Amino acid sequence: MATNGKIWLVVKPTVGLPIGLLFAALLAVLIHTLLYADGRLKAWWSEFPLAKPAVVQQAAPAIAPAAAPEAK
Repeated sequence: MATNGKIWLVVKPTVGLPIGLLFAALLAVLIHTLLYADGRLKAWWSEFPLAKPAVVQQAAPAIAPAAAPEAK
């Protein structure tokens, strides 16, 4: 038996939903700020515009092509 809907008997949705969304937004900003301050976001982001495309090399054939049969 789920009781998740009973919260709206205590808190009106016009109050609870904005508070919940505000809490989620503030939590996201806090997490990103902490990651940025720790250097985890700056490390790859600063190198991203400088990234060069990978060099594509063709693989050498594993088996030499068979010689064509001689014409008689």
